[in-house]
Amino acid sequence: MGKKYFAKDLVKPKISLVIPAYNEEKFLGKTLLSVQKQNFKDFEIIVVDNNSSDRTAAIAKEFGARVIFAPEKKVSVARQAGFFAAKAEIIATTDADTILPSGWLSRIYREFAENPDLVAFGGPFSFYSGSWLARIITANFSFLLWRLDRVINGHWTLGGVNLAVKKKAFQQIGGFAVRLSVGEDAEICQRLSHVGRIKFSFDHRVLTSGRRFRNGLLLGFLFYLPHYLGKIVFKKYLRMPFPAVRKEEPTFGFSFVLALIAFLLFFLGINYAGKTYARQIAELKEKIVDYSSSFSK
Repeated sequence: MGKKYFAKDLVKPKISLVIPAYNEEKFLGKTLLSVQKQNFKDFEIIVVDNNSSDRTAAIAKEFGARVIFAPEKKVSVARQAGFFAAKAEIIATTDADTILPSGWLSRIYREFAENPDLVAFGGPFSFYSGSWLARIITANFSFLLWRLDRVINGHWTLGGVNLAVKKKAFQQIGGFAVRLSVGEDAEICQRLSHVGRIKFSFDHRVLTSGRRFRNGLLLGFLFYLPHYLGKIVFKKYLRMPFPAVRKEEPTFGFSFVLALIAFLLFFLGINYAGKTYARQIAELKEKIVDYSSSFSK
């Protein structure tokens, strides 16, 4: 295990790296080792302990990371706490189960230095675990999904696993939407797109755990589909619970039930919205007919 790899006494680092973590003792060490190997050294690292019950905070401290505590178990709250505590003008964030390439921070610093209009920068991710199909798709074909999302939204959406934001822009828009259990990264990109340019680079890739896809690609997508379709159909980010997954071994029990419930709730929501819309159209038609009848008399 590492011993005080990171300096915490930097007065004004060039980059602040924020890592939210909830019960990540099995993964956090590998993530921090990849941070240790960065060829860019002028940065601080903040691990946000999101009310863990394991050794997450202890491991972060062993590495010399600055640890802060966010009691409400929600990744949006944890990221928000870390971003507010950041000292640097550039704030990067990733997840506690992610392995970063050695040039990740240096690329981030260079992008913001060379592009004054940039408010956010990021790239894709690939799974190093999970189902074989999920690993193949994220490594070789995910660019199709990223480009499709770009067309649908009119701007790039950056995942919290691979995201860097200019602090001034972050403060200008008021930070993350802490009401959300998932999708806080996509939601903040939507607002950031109104104050500056978002850049997505396909060669700025990280590796992350595919544990949410450990039971297969379809079941993994069921977790995310209601949230994504909610954004597209209703133009709103759903405030639905998002269960923590801390194992990579396949298990079809409770996780499958939760994913199925989430999908059914979304389907019922669409059905309800459709009936409401149809009723409103019918009422409008009746008013038009009544108005036409009175006019003809």
